Amino acid sequence: MQNALLEVRGCKVNLRRMGKGEPLLLLHGAQGLNGEDPGLDALAKHFDVIAPDHPGFGRSEDSELVDDARDLALFYLDLLDALNLDRVHVVGLCIGGWVALEMAVTSSARFNSLVLVNSAGIRLKGVPRADMFVCSEDDLLKLLFARPGAADWLKRWRATPELEDIYDRNRAAAAKLSWSPRLCNPKLDRWLHRIDVPTHIVWGEENRLIPPAYAQALKDLIVGSTVATVPGCAHLLHIEAPKLFAEQVSQFIQRVTS
Repeated sequence: MQNALLEVRGCKVNLRRMGKGEPLLLLHGAQGLNGEDPGLDALAKHFDVIAPDHPGFGRSEDSELVDDARDLALFYLDLLDALNLDRVHVVGLCIGGWVALEMAVTSSARFNSLVLVNSAGIRLKGVPRADMFVCSEDDLLKLLFARPGAADWLKRWRATPELEDIYDRNRAAAAKLSWSPRLCNPKLDRWLHRIDVPTHIVWGEENRLIPPAYAQALKDLIVGSTVATVPGCAHLLHIEAPKLFAEQVSQFIQRVTS
């Protein structure tokens, strides 16, 4: 894995790059990336994985240009320009999925395909989400995980003072992007018909943070999209079941590009 700083619109972005193949932009979720993310390693067996820390997250600088998910979507279109990438596969996790949706609505010509994994972004009336910002740490882990592994995941974040600081920084940055309204753009659903690229929606069957009903709602809004539900997994699918996560992504992309 290579780590580099890439300057985009005056902001230095920490960029991980690994693997070989077609370029795949991975947009992380609210918890960010800590360098031990097995789902990325699994994807790198098939793709040239490009995984930035969002501005304000991880080891990326803050950007005065980014106040919300819509801003971040436009920022990432500029990042593709900085990398001289015309088209990429995009995989979005949680708020990264929301950002990917905003990107695709704006400029789907930059996408070869789109995979949404437990994606935020829309509001579904009558199906409340859990609140990851206003709960205890124990309750948060129960929202994020269905399988064993939550304690080990948190331990990795607590391994060094730097990672502890990044964990807290990520939570603050996620709150900035998605506090009000929580985890959604209330107007986004009216524009999802504009997405005209192959789209696959992957959901953890035990996801209590953003319940599986949201997967079907996204399918109904995005023409031609497909859905897969992964049993025994919650919100952090790429951590709980990295092999299944990578299979869902790679097999879908193979189907739509072969």
